[in-house]
Formats: sequence, structure tokens, C-alpha cells
Amino acid sequence: MTKPLVSIITVVLNNRQGIERTLKSIAAQKYVPIEYIIIDGGSTDGTQEIIGDYAALLHQYISEPDGGIYYAMNKGVALAHGSIVGLLNSGDHYEADAIEAVVNAYLDYPEGDIFHGMLRVFDQSGAFKSVIGNHSSFLSTGMIEHPACFVKRAVYEKHGGFNLNYKSSSDYDFMLRMKRLGVNFVFIEQILTNYYTGGISFQTRALLETLQIRKAFGLISPLKKMLLENIIKLRAFLKK
Repeated sequence: MTKPLVSIITVVLNNRQGIERTLKSIAAQKYVPIEYIIIDGGSTDGTQEIIGDYAALLHQYISEPDGGIYYAMNKGVALAHGSIVGLLNSGDHYEADAIEAVVNAYLDYPEGDIFHGMLRVFDQSGAFKSVIGNHSSFLSTGMIEHPACFVKRAVYEKHGGFNLNYKSSSDYDFMLRMKRLGVNFVFIEQILTNYYTGGISFQTRALLETLQIRKAFGLISPLKKMLLENIIKLRAFLKK
């Protein structure tokens, strides 16, 4: 049997301190073949020079100003040739057997469309915080672990990519859309990705967007959305 090609996309902008950790984790994967794509938003902090040191690892590399993280993700997905597509944030890194585990699930569950696993979480200093992993049923409450999600390319081709109306939480909107459309989720009960907090998911705007998305999908009432928005804004104000 021909082994499926897996496309991994990393979106980056000015992350000199974290990008090498990500690159090394792709190089360390036990599984082949992998197509690795980097979409750089025009970094000026030395990120491009580090990426250049790993040129042999790259199949496609674009560096130019773009419309933000989800615009860049959509661009990367459009370039992908793999049967399975993973999105690895700059600074995060896979376990060495992560892609191998995803491919095994892909072969064991041919009816699956989105394969997702567990996440080991670190703070920005590198201190371990927790291990998290949720089944797709959790989507009615919150987002599953997107850095540990792998989607069949055919799903993107059929249903489209990320909604650019959302700047911080479009991955949640995407997963809820897929759930509503009856896309099949397969949970892999092992750690796939190591994630470092501090990205856009933890910003106030992302939390507010998440509420907007939950309301749009009928998961919370307008009143509850308003109350939670006020709490989030108050907490943000008190942190200043």
C-alpha cells in the first residue's frame, strides 16, 4: 500500500525565538513522506534566516505580507498536496511519532475526516502546565485542541477553509461548521503536539470572538453572550 502524503503547514511572523523548535520537530518525525510548507508574513527579525538554515526540509516557502493568520493558513492549505493536512503553529512542536499516529488512525478509520489528539501545554517560559484532550462533543462548550488536529484535504476542498471575518478564533468556527455538516471526527488518545501559551487564542479579542461564534451557532443566548462579554472586558480592564 502506498503511504499517504501528509502536508504540514506552519504560519509565522517574526518568531525568531520559536521557529527553530518547530522546524526541528518536523525534521525529527518518524513518518515519511511529509510535505512541509511555511507561510511567512514577511518577517524582519531574523526568522527568515533561521528558516533558510532548514531549506532542505521545505517543499514550499512563501514570504510576503498577507491578511493575517487565517488568510495565511488558507493560502497554505491551497498549496498542499497531501491527503492529510496539519497546521503547526510557529513555536509549537510535534512529538516524534505524531504524524505516524495520525496516519495509523487515517488508515484504521477510513471514514474519518478530522483526526485530533492531545496537547501538552507549556507557559511562555517553557514550564509544563497541563495535558489536555477533548472529544469533538466538547465543541458545544469550547474549542478542541487545534494544534493537534489533522484534516483530510478533501474536507477543505469540499467545505472551504477558515472564515476571514474572524481574526482570532476562526479555527473554532471551522470546527463547529464541520461538526454541523456531519464531518466525522476521530480522537487519538495520545499526545501529538506541544503547545506554548501566549498566542492569539489567549487575547481578549479571541475570547470575545469565541462568544460571537457560539451565539452564531445557537450555543448561547444573546443575553448570556452580553453577560460573558462584560466579564471578559472587566477582567481585561483589571489586568491593566
